[in-house]
Amino acid sequence: MKSKNIAVLFPQSQFSPVQLERLASLGKVSFIKNISFNSSIKCPKDTEVLVFSPDIVGGVAKAKNRLWQILESLPNIKYLVLSNSDYSFVDLEYCRQRNIIISDVPFYDVESKTEHIISLLLGCTRRIFINDRRTYRRKYNPELGHNFKDITLGVIGINHLGEKVVELAKIFGCVVNFYDEKTIRIEGACRQTLDTLLNDSDIIALCLTKNEENKKFLNKEKIKKLKEGSMVVNIGDRDWVDEKAMNEALINRKVDTYCFEGASLINSPLKENEFAIMLKPFSTYTKETLEKNMEAMVMNIEGIVRDLPFNSVELYR
Repeated sequence: MKSKNIAVLFPQSQFSPVQLERLASLGKVSFIKNISFNSSIKCPKDTEVLVFSPDIVGGVAKAKNRLWQILESLPNIKYLVLSNSDYSFVDLEYCRQRNIIISDVPFYDVESKTEHIISLLLGCTRRIFINDRRTYRRKYNPELGHNFKDITLGVIGINHLGEKVVELAKIFGCVVNFYDEKTIRIEGACRQTLDTLLNDSDIIALCLTKNEENKKFLNKEKIKKLKEGSMVVNIGDRDWVDEKAMNEALINRKVDTYCFEGASLINSPLKENEFAIMLKPFSTYTKETLEKNMEAMVMNIEGIVRDLPFNSVELYR
């Protein structure tokens, strides 16, 4: 084993005593303190392994430029260890040019995200979000909700998350249809063409893969095919949905509710639309998920230093 110089952009307190001991056995470990959203972050010049989370610098929206600045300051950097499976903020071409290997933590958050999606589906159908926000605005005019049982749910994208959403929705008694180009069969759910699913679903859950191909997946043409008064839930990439077209559909009530996660509505066409329900990204913020995440990340660092298998972005395999 050849020890490494490791810079960790996480509070030391987030690691257990056993995990800290394991990290210390791998080389020189520096925990970068007093990190703010706006100040520059200085890591030791000899850093070879950088452990990074976008949350440390204010979220994914701000992370790309901040991460690039940090990497630029590290001449010996070889590995970028991420705290989750989202690497949309990483400049892949830049890392490719510098031969920086990216390690991620896939699938650690499937349980928490699945439960979160189901809670949002329930919140939309039962009108919890709309009625609650009207109450806070002192404009309470309750809208009639629907029972979740027997509602037709369309799941677009069958991956680890999509499969779990189908599984849990069936327990609630939903009629579940799905669309995926590769997956043919899922027990208890019916595979549909995309047009049929859009037209027949009372509510849709987007469980797509984050990539360039899926940007504006739900565009103006597809939104026109949605069932009248349907609802859409998206806790993934906001770029999957054409927000201008969605705003128009919400105004004319083609779409009843669009529920999604995001950092801000500034400059979004959805800003003033009460039927566009934005929640801050906290779908993975559970005790169990954070513990699983930290352990998987430490194991990745151990794999890198001890020359053992570790999770890495597929591009580099």
